Amino acid sequence: MSYVESENVEAGLRFKSPSGILVETTGTTLHIETTGDYVHEVVIVDGPGTGDKYLLNLDAATAE
Repeated sequence: MSYVESENVEAGLRFKSPSGILVETTGTTLHIETTGDYVHEVVIVDGPGTGDKYLLNLDAATAE
């Protein structure tokens, strides 16, 4: 599955970011018009920055 092509993603999916941070999807998606790709909002669920949100290309992350 290519998340970068997905207009939306289910909330509550857990991933490990490329830097090793455990994150969970919020269900919010942003379309990047210049590239035609989608990025998805995630929230840090463990460790430093817990509760912080940011946008992530889920194809670069590993599903948990």
